[in-house]
Amino acid sequence: MKMFSKFICVFAFAAVALVHADVVENNMAPSAGKSIFPREHRSSYFSVNWGLSYLGSERKSSDFGFSSSIGSTRLDGRYERLERYGQHDEQESFSAWGFPSIDIRFGRAFGNLVAVHFSFGGGLFNGEGERRKQDYAVHRTVVDEVIEAEDKQLAGIMDQTVDSYGIYMSFGFGVTVYPFRDPSSPLNGLFVGIAGGLDVSMARDDVYATDYCTVGGVFNRYEIGKDWWVSDTWSIGVGFSFTKSVYPFENDGETASHHLVGLFFRLTRG
Repeated sequence: MKMFSKFICVFAFAAVALVHADVVENNMAPSAGKSIFPREHRSSYFSVNWGLSYLGSERKSSDFGFSSSIGSTRLDGRYERLERYGQHDEQESFSAWGFPSIDIRFGRAFGNLVAVHFSFGGGLFNGEGERRKQDYAVHRTVVDEVIEAEDKQLAGIMDQTVDSYGIYMSFGFGVTVYPFRDPSSPLNGLFVGIAGGLDVSMARDDVYATDYCTVGGVFNRYEIGKDWWVSDTWSIGVGFSFTKSVYPFENDGETASHHLVGLFFRLTRG
């Protein structure tokens, strides 16, 4: 809580400093310091978002160890095959909170309506990881290449929960829309955004110092929030974002995904 209070103080101080700097600059050089488009989203665009995030990632894999197969032709002429093999399932998950998570954006704004930008994001997370391993003995009856019966028996199981820390990184391209352009409107500064790109999350357990639950892929991010102008060119704001990433591995027995939920403060120019 003390860290969060300090963060709010620093954020407020930065806003006051920007207002003061803008006033001083305009007083010293009115023609040079004054924005061509005061309090409008036009020309160059720069935004820094930082705040609290929750990361949840999961990875699953299945391996099949073929053991034996016995086939014969039945009296009805159909071919029957008996298969015996082992199956190994493994699940890894990581859930953690991160503060601060940071996302830096730069690009260009058009018509006081839309801003297009590149974004770089990242954060450090501390939480809990889980590993679950299960081994099965499988007996299967296949008739004319159609599975007729299957018996799966649990041969072994291992569950492990450990304190863990992790990292998240992303790079992408996004669009932020400011639908209410009237400066007198109470909804002026409301924004919605969407972005996509590449990201990766990695975790490491505190006990054995081993990496696990590394998930990387293509992400989609959705956000909504509100900005308030504090000078002709700078604004401060708050927002909420949700990021979802899924990566299909080449092996059909593997799946991985993660999601990121964030409550952020932002400082925007342009």
